[in-house]
Amino acid sequence: MTSTREPAPCTTYLYIDEAGNFDFGRGGTHHFLLTGVLMRRPFTHLPSLLEVKYDFLEDGLDLEYFHASEDRQAVRDRVFRCLAAHVGGMRLICVVACKAELDGGLRSPERLYSAAFDRLVREALGGRAPTPTPAPGGQIILVTDSLPVRSGGATVRKAVRTTLKAHTPASVSYRILHHASRADVNLQVADYCAWAMYRKWERGDDRSFRIIADAGIDWVESPLVIAG
Repeated sequence: MTSTREPAPCTTYLYIDEAGNFDFGRGGTHHFLLTGVLMRRPFTHLPSLLEVKYDFLEDGLDLEYFHASEDRQAVRDRVFRCLAAHVGGMRLICVVACKAELDGGLRSPERLYSAAFDRLVREALGGRAPTPTPAPGGQIILVTDSLPVRSGGATVRKAVRTTLKAHTPASVSYRILHHASRADVNLQVADYCAWAMYRKWERGDDRSFRIIADAGIDWVESPLVIAG
């Protein structure tokens, strides 16, 4: 289907996903990562991703939606190659927290997520950020999967709103949406990017990340080692 209207040129989308967990014990992950993907319409990668999905359906794979940690390697390879062909329309920002190096004030799910989100938004919308960034009179639509912090979720939502308001230019409006990942292919793109960055930092495996990095994606890695 083709839209009957032109996309709003001043609307910037920021899709966010996380990787790692909030367990600071011996059984927890070494890193927590918050990854954001900035993009604008037209989303030129979407038709190709749908072709990938239906190719696998016709090959007999019951693929409801893309989820990097659960998908087969053959699916991941196709998705990353598809993204690599369209990286010119995206910007990738990843905030990396090495848990062992965090100040004690950040060693709670609510504070860690809030601090990582603050850093990500500053990197995404800061003055040195290239396009796509919101133009005067434009809007930012920020979309996350369901917030991962259930206890204290209201605290995190308040911190998210406060951070976005603080870093959004006065002439730009914003909205924060929490959608199911399976309902939005662009959230699945963010999931794939977060998974690739997590593999790079947690496992030393940058094979998937290199596919999009070598294609020239505009990306920023920002270590989170600040005090809480």
